[in-house]
Amino acid sequence: MTDTAILNIPESERPLNKKQKEFNTLSGAIEALDRQIAELQQAYDEMLRRMPTELDPLVAEYQSCRADIVNLWDRAYEAGHFRKAYQTKLAYLITENAFDLVKNHGLDYLKPVFNRYSPVDIEVLLEEDRARNASRIEDPAFLLESINETEPEVAFHELSEAEQMRIKAERRDRRPEEHGTHRERTTKSVRCVYVELVKTFHPDRETDETEKQRKTATMQRITRAYQDNNLLGLLKLQMELEQLDRAGLANVDKNQLGYYNKLLRQQVEELAQQKMSVQQEISAICGLPFRHANSMVTVIAKFNANINELKTEIRNTRKIYNHWQVPSQLKAYLKPFQIPHEGDFDE
Repeated sequence: MTDTAILNIPESERPLNKKQKEFNTLSGAIEALDRQIAELQQAYDEMLRRMPTELDPLVAEYQSCRADIVNLWDRAYEAGHFRKAYQTKLAYLITENAFDLVKNHGLDYLKPVFNRYSPVDIEVLLEEDRARNASRIEDPAFLLESINETEPEVAFHELSEAEQMRIKAERRDRRPEEHGTHRERTTKSVRCVYVELVKTFHPDRETDETEKQRKTATMQRITRAYQDNNLLGLLKLQMELEQLDRAGLANVDKNQLGYYNKLLRQQVEELAQQKMSVQQEISAICGLPFRHANSMVTVIAKFNANINELKTEIRNTRKIYNHWQVPSQLKAYLKPFQIPHEGDFDE
């Protein structure tokens, strides 16, 4: 994190005017956003690092437990322990869960189980589902809806396996290599100041060797600030090179101060967008509403909670599996169960 706190117009005998107060407010907002973005990016990278070893195996184990229950229902149906009303309920549960596990989690070995209880082959249904999704994505109304979407309806581990893989691939592509180039995230306001400084201090056209060395050192500082997307650092450099200190800021004319404020406002807006982008990436992984993703502590706490919830679900699902191996216990569950949109079954 670069030190930008010095970029502030100090109080003097005269009270600060409106533009000066705005300058200080915007400068402080940029500092706060820079800190938040860095912290949230750290939290996001921490989750990505832990997912392959801590979360993904639990997701696979949980879906496997669900598949075991589908196979248990299948065996119970075939064993003939239940009357027609209960068999109808079992068939519904088998097809609903098997289709979800095949479509969203890639458990293709359940396809034959599904087909035993469905009048329509699962391949036909999967193709129809793909066609519906394709047409929906091309629908302009859906595109508008997607743009306005801000919070996910489900946590990452509840997404389909294909969607999880797509999100992971995107995240890997966006992450900088450990020793690679800096992630491209510079904003327009930063590029604007950077270009102006480069025009003045680029050393290539300098003929005097001493001046060339001075400009080379200056350009290195300018480039570091640019790579850090550090507008305040660039403005500090600009003022330093213009021999304008903090006290001198108080005497900058209104037009120049208005120019600085315009750049600062633009930077605040662009950093706010960057922060929201990181928050939404975090939300896609751990299911935390993006507006609540404001600190590393909150984000990692939610990620840890997801892991603990999955462990609990796995334990509970295994208990249910063992419980339902006794036909009378499974019948006790089926008796009050109602298929959605259908009335009560007669005994």
